[in-house]
Amino acid sequence: MSTNLSLATSINTAPQAAGTIAASSRHRLSPEEHRRLARQRRLRRELTGWAFLVPMFVFFVVFLLAPVILVFWWSTQEGSLTTGTEFVGLDNFRRLPRQIDAPIAIRNTLRFTLMSIPVTLIIALGVAMLLARVGRGGSVYRFLVYFPALVPGVVAGLIWIFLTSVDFGLFNTALRSVGVDPVVWLGPKSALQVLAALDVWRSVGFWAIFFLAAIIGLPRELYQAAELDGANGWQRFHRLTLPLLRRVILFAVVVATIFGLQVFDTALILTEGGPGTATLTVVYRIWTYIFGSTDKVGYGAAMSVALLVAILILTVIQLRLLRGQRGED
Repeated sequence: MSTNLSLATSINTAPQAAGTIAASSRHRLSPEEHRRLARQRRLRRELTGWAFLVPMFVFFVVFLLAPVILVFWWSTQEGSLTTGTEFVGLDNFRRLPRQIDAPIAIRNTLRFTLMSIPVTLIIALGVAMLLARVGRGGSVYRFLVYFPALVPGVVAGLIWIFLTSVDFGLFNTALRSVGVDPVVWLGPKSALQVLAALDVWRSVGFWAIFFLAAIIGLPRELYQAAELDGANGWQRFHRLTLPLLRRVILFAVVVATIFGLQVFDTALILTEGGPGTATLTVVYRIWTYIFGSTDKVGYGAAMSVALLVAILILTVIQLRLLRGQRGED
């Protein structure tokens, strides 16, 4: 009886198995179809990646590539954005040094950079060394140090207008409290220094956190070995920290210099380039040429090209120095 049932079951399942084998053989793909499906899958993956990159490319073209091309074109033009321009070739570059305020703007920008960048980086490195030693509450101190970097340039300029006011500014109020006469902080001789101090106040926190990240990543074993050998704190800093951070410091110097050469918003809000031409900077002069004059868009574009070339030269110097240090290592 059981033998008959098993025989009947095998007879009934045999057609189903045969059908399954036949169906699998019908759906089996050839090597050419496998390659075709693989190409389609790879194409879909690449198209998906490009679809995510398209917005970035649109912003790159609209806000970077197109403006750079237009700046080079406008540097060969004479006129204004509203009344039209006329092609003059390289005359704007030849006549630019004879513009009275152009050399002044370049000199003020260089002075501003030399006053602000070294002080900023030295203070930032010192603050980073202190923060690296802080244990409990370190995140709070880091936030407080970094907070000025979050303040927009316009807001920072407005804050410093109230700080430096002759009548009710915080600086002069503190001087009056100790019996010192008020100071005209934004006078012709001190306005550029105040502008540099504002930049130091805004930038120290950013570079301190930057240096702190590099200091935390330094190998502790070297410092333990130096301490065991009797090296004091200054020797460890001079012989270990500075050499180990030389690439980071070099990068910071170049990038901070590039930022310093482009100072604009604080000069616009705090001093408007004055008094006179005391705080007239290159980017501020470019802005006044293009938007504040009627026929000097070519001069503004020519100064923009000169600034762009200077920044590119600094970038090349940075890459050369970094490559040379890698070769030494």
